[in-house]
Amino acid sequence: MDPHLLRTFVAVLDHRSFSHAAVALGYTQSAVSQHIAALETDLGTRLVERRPVAPTPAGERLMEHAPA
Repeated sequence: MDPHLLRTFVAVLDHRSFSHAAVALGYTQSAVSQHIAALETDLGTRLVERRPVAPTPAGERLMEHAPA
Protein backbone atom coordinates (compact mmCIF):
# COMPACT_ATOMS: atom_id res chain seq x y z
CA MET A 1 0.00 0.00 0.00
CA ASP A 2 1.42 3.35 -1.06
CA PRO A 3 1.86 5.65 1.96
CA HIS A 4 1.03 8.71 -0.18
CA LEU A 5 -2.37 7.23 -1.00
CA LEU A 6 -2.96 6.43 2.65
CA ARG A 7 -2.03 9.99 3.64
CA THR A 8 -4.54 11.31 1.10
CA PHE A 9 -7.20 8.94 2.43
CA VAL A 10 -6.70 10.21 6.00
CA ALA A 11 -6.81 13.84 4.84
CA VAL A 12 -10.06 13.31 2.93
CA LEU A 13 -11.75 11.82 5.97
CA ASP A 14 -10.25 14.35 8.39
CA HIS A 15 -11.51 17.24 6.25
CA ARG A 16 -14.70 15.43 5.08
CA SER A 17 -13.96 16.96 1.68
CA PHE A 18 -11.87 16.06 -1.35
CA SER A 19 -11.27 19.72 -2.21
CA HIS A 20 -10.27 20.73 1.33
CA ALA A 21 -7.95 17.74 1.54
CA ALA A 22 -6.41 18.80 -1.77
CA VAL A 23 -5.69 22.28 -0.43
CA ALA A 24 -4.21 20.89 2.78
CA LEU A 25 -1.96 18.48 0.87
CA GLY A 26 -1.03 20.84 -1.95
CA TYR A 27 -2.69 18.68 -4.62
CA THR A 28 -5.47 19.28 -7.09
CA GLN A 29 -8.92 17.91 -6.31
CA SER A 30 -8.53 15.62 -9.30
CA ALA A 31 -5.29 14.17 -7.92
CA VAL A 32 -6.96 13.49 -4.57
CA SER A 33 -9.83 11.71 -6.34
CA GLN A 34 -7.32 9.64 -8.30
CA HIS A 35 -5.43 8.72 -5.11
CA ILE A 36 -8.62 7.50 -3.43
CA ALA A 37 -9.65 5.56 -6.54
CA ALA A 38 -6.20 3.94 -6.75
CA LEU A 39 -6.29 2.97 -3.06
CA GLU A 40 -9.77 1.50 -3.47
CA THR A 41 -8.59 -0.46 -6.51
CA ASP A 42 -5.52 -1.72 -4.64
CA LEU A 43 -7.66 -2.91 -1.73
CA GLY A 44 -10.55 -4.12 -3.86
CA THR A 45 -13.22 -2.24 -1.93
CA ARG A 46 -14.86 1.17 -1.69
CA LEU A 47 -13.42 3.15 1.21
CA VAL A 48 -15.10 6.55 0.91
CA GLU A 49 -18.68 7.56 0.19
CA ARG A 50 -18.58 10.59 -2.07
CA ARG A 51 -21.73 12.52 -1.12
CA PRO A 52 -21.56 13.29 1.68
CA VAL A 53 -17.90 12.40 2.19
CA ALA A 54 -17.78 9.69 4.85
CA PRO A 55 -15.98 6.41 5.37
CA THR A 56 -17.59 3.15 4.34
CA PRO A 57 -17.38 0.31 6.90
CA ALA A 58 -14.12 -0.78 5.21
CA GLY A 59 -12.89 2.82 5.33
CA GLU A 60 -13.66 3.00 9.05
CA ARG A 61 -11.58 -0.14 9.64
CA LEU A 62 -8.69 1.25 7.62
CA MET A 63 -8.94 4.61 9.40
CA GLU A 64 -8.48 2.84 12.76
CA HIS A 65 -4.99 1.83 11.65
CA ALA A 66 -4.06 4.52 9.11
CA PRO A 67 -2.85 7.36 11.38
CA ALA A 68 -0.25 5.07 12.97
